[in-house]
Amino acid sequence: MRVKLTFMSAAILLGACGQISEPEAQYYIFENAEIITMNPSQPSASVLVIKNDKIHSLRNDIDIPVDELTPGKVTRIDLKGKTILPGIIDSHVHVRELGMDAVKANLVGVENVEQIVDRLKTHYPVPQKGEWLIGQGWDEGMFASIGYPDRAALDDAFPDNPIKLESLHGFGGFYNGAALKLAGIDKTTAEPEVGNILRRENGEPTGVMLTLAQDLVDQHVPEPNQSQLEQAILVGLSTMAAAGVTSIHEAGMTPQDVSAFKALAARQELPIRVYGMLDGNDAPLMKDWFAKGPLDDPKDFLDIRGVKVFYDGSLGSRTALMAAPYSDEPDKANPTERITPEAVLSLGERSAKYGFQMAVHAIGDEGNNRTLGLYEKALATQPPQDHRWRIEHAQIVLPDFYKRQADLGVLASMQSSHAVGDSKWAEDRVGPDRIRYAYAWQTILDNGGRLLMNSDLPGEPWTPMETLYFAVNRKPLNAAPEAEGWYMKQALSVEEALKAMTIENAYGAFQDDTLGSLESGKWADFIILDANPIRVAPHRLKEINISQTWVAGRKVKP
Repeated sequence: MRVKLTFMSAAILLGACGQISEPEAQYYIFENAEIITMNPSQPSASVLVIKNDKIHSLRNDIDIPVDELTPGKVTRIDLKGKTILPGIIDSHVHVRELGMDAVKANLVGVENVEQIVDRLKTHYPVPQKGEWLIGQGWDEGMFASIGYPDRAALDDAFPDNPIKLESLHGFGGFYNGAALKLAGIDKTTAEPEVGNILRRENGEPTGVMLTLAQDLVDQHVPEPNQSQLEQAILVGLSTMAAAGVTSIHEAGMTPQDVSAFKALAARQELPIRVYGMLDGNDAPLMKDWFAKGPLDDPKDFLDIRGVKVFYDGSLGSRTALMAAPYSDEPDKANPTERITPEAVLSLGERSAKYGFQMAVHAIGDEGNNRTLGLYEKALATQPPQDHRWRIEHAQIVLPDFYKRQADLGVLASMQSSHAVGDSKWAEDRVGPDRIRYAYAWQTILDNGGRLLMNSDLPGEPWTPMETLYFAVNRKPLNAAPEAEGWYMKQALSVEEALKAMTIENAYGAFQDDTLGSLESGKWADFIILDANPIRVAPHRLKEINISQTWVAGRKVKP
C-alpha cells in the first residue's frame, strides 16, 4: 500500500509540474555591433540575442517578434559599433603557474646574474633565514647562446636562503649553494638518467640544472597546499578572463591540480571553462584515470580528457631531439627523452582504448617524427575513431611530417609567441635548411592539417591580442610598423589566426558543437572589443582592448 501511495503522489506531482509555466528567461540583445561569428554559414551579423546561458539567435535587424522572447526579461545593449568575437580559447596554458607567478620574483628580460640578484633583492628585501626564494622567467634559450650563469653571485648575496629560479619555458632551473646543499648535490653527485647538472671546471655544480635534473632540488621545495593552489588557479583564470579568454586547456594536471580544479568546479567558482590534460608522465595518476575514464561536464566548465606527455626538451636549451646534430655548438647539446618511447606507446594504446586524447610535447624534428610513429602504432590497436590527438609545439619537423600529420588526423598545437621569441637564435640552432621546416603554420594548412594556436603561458606574452599579433606579424611587440617579420611566408591572416584561436581550439577539446563560434544553441561565450581585428592595420592588433568578457551568458569582466 505504501508503494501505491508513493507512486500516486509522484504522479500527482508530475502532473502539477506539467501545469507550471516555464520560469522567466533572461534575454540580452546586443545591438549595433560588428559580429564576427566564425561560422561559415553566417560569418557576420549586427545583433546578438542571448537567452540565459546560450545563444538564441544572430540577426542583421532589431525587429525581433515579441513572442520569441516571452516569457522573459529583456535587456537591450547598444554597442555603438564595437566588435563581438567568440570567446578566445587558449588551448595550451599553465594557469596555476600564472597564478603562482604573482608571488615569485619576475626574471623576464634579465641578461646576467647581476640583474637576477637585483630583482631578487627587490622582491625579497628582508627574507627570513632559511626561507626559499623563488623566481621565474630567465630565458634559457638566450643564456644557452651567451653562456649559462654561475651561482657565485647568488651565494654571495643570499648565503642563508635557498634559491630556486625557474626558466622562461621550464627546461632549466638555477639554484644557489644553499639549495644545492639542502639537496645534497656537490661535485660527487652523479648525472641523473635524464637531464644534466652543469658544472664548473673543478666539477662543482654551477647551479644550473637542465630538464629532469631539476627534480633533484625541486623535491626539497615546500609544495603549496590545496587552498594555495585553488587561489593561484582563481588568480590565473580571472587574469585570463580579463584579457578575453573564456576557456583554457590546462596542460599537464598533477593529482594536486586535479583536486583543486574539481573543488572549484564543485563550488561553481570557475570563472571560465577548463579542459584538463593530465600529466601523462605520472604513471600512478594515469593508471587511476584509465580505470575510471574521462570527466565530461554537461555544462563544459570542467572536462578532463587529455593526456599531456612531456617527451623531448626544448630547442633553446639544445635538449630537443634532433635527427642530426645541432648546427651551433653540437658538443653543448643534451638531447633528452623525458619518457621512454615504450611508455608513450603504452599511454597511447590505453588512451585509444579508454577514450582519452593524447597530447605529446615534441619540439625537435626527431621528437616529432617518433611521436607520429608512436601515434600510428597506438591508433592501429583500435578500430578507427575520432581521436583528435595532438602534438604540442611541433616546432621543428622533417619534410614528411605535414602529410603524415594530415593523413593521421593529428592536430598541431602551436604557439605564435614561440616563433617570435625563438627567432633570435632558432636558425643558429638548426641552420638555414632545417629552419624552413620550423614554426611552419602555413605549410601545415597547405597540406590539409589542422592548426590550434595558443600561448603556452606564462612563458611568453600571452594575451589573445598579443597571440593574434604574433601570428599575423611574426615580429616582436616593439618592432617598428614597417619592420619585416620573421619568415613571413608562414604568417597567418587575421581570419586564419582567429579560426585557430576559436573554433579550431574548440575542436581540439571535442567541444566544437557547443563552443568556438557564435551560433544558435551554443554556449553564450563571447568578448566585446573596441576595434574590429579584421579592419585594423596588422601592427595595431596588439592595441585592441577587451571591454567585456561573457561566459555562459554572464559578464565575468566589469
